[in-house]
Amino acid sequence: MKAKKAMTKMEAWFLLIAGLFLGTVFTFGMQYRNAPVARDDAIHATVVFSSYTERRSDGHVKEIIVRFEDHEQLYIDGSCINEQVRNGLDTIAPGMKVDLLIHPNSNTILDFRMGNSVVLEFENTSEKLASEATGFFGLGLFLYILAAYGLFNLVFQKRRS
Repeated sequence: MKAKKAMTKMEAWFLLIAGLFLGTVFTFGMQYRNAPVARDDAIHATVVFSSYTERRSDGHVKEIIVRFEDHEQLYIDGSCINEQVRNGLDTIAPGMKVDLLIHPNSNTILDFRMGNSVVLEFENTSEKLASEATGFFGLGLFLYILAAYGLFNLVFQKRRS
């Protein structure tokens, strides 16, 4: 049976630094970006639709970038994209007015309506973003564990040397 190769100092430092940095981004950054928002706290905007583009990765739609004539571009998170959203966007012609609720911590669209048509519903979007934030929180904790493992190896190697 082969003996397990000890972790090098460089690998341990990498785990420590990358784990702390990425753990912080995933644990706290995504919690801020996708923080639960009450409908009254969301930013309301009535804007003129221009176009949209799907951003894909590995054949899946990761987000939809929505452009407007009188507002900065906004995003529909990939976890919220389904056939209803895509069909709703296809029915909107450039120049039409739409009503939006926007997350105050990001440029994410929470609610998207055109007249009586609902493209994206606030309650569903909020629920999916909260679920996504929970997943990122778990990933952040895992990265902190890797950082602790790197630190443990640095301390252990110093004592062995």
